[in-house]
Amino acid sequence: MATPKFIDCCARPELEGVRTLYESTHDLESVLRCTRCETFWFYRFNEYVDYAGGDDDLTSWYTQLTTAEGERLRDTTNPSGEDTSFLRNRPAWMHDARGTQRVGDSPDHPFG
Repeated sequence: MATPKFIDCCARPELEGVRTLYESTHDLESVLRCTRCETFWFYRFNEYVDYAGGDDDLTSWYTQLTTAEGERLRDTTNPSGEDTSFLRNRPAWMHDARGTQRVGDSPDHPFG
């Protein structure tokens, strides 16, 4: 996975996957970590497929985590049982067909 240019945890961020928490045909949740500054990120991807023939919608959110949150999600024995409601009020980077923007929150659960 290439690190998006908008990731801003350090001067030269480089994200790597640490753990996949949830994956379905159209959704993905994972914990990422910057190999340079060790900042954890929560990554959520959602694909909305328009079966009526319109445009599909691909959206990604990158939410910076505290070290404690990142370690908890990385080490959990029950990924589906983890409470991610704190993401509802956490600023995130959102990327979709319109581009990239800073938003005040991100979803706290998969869509699928």
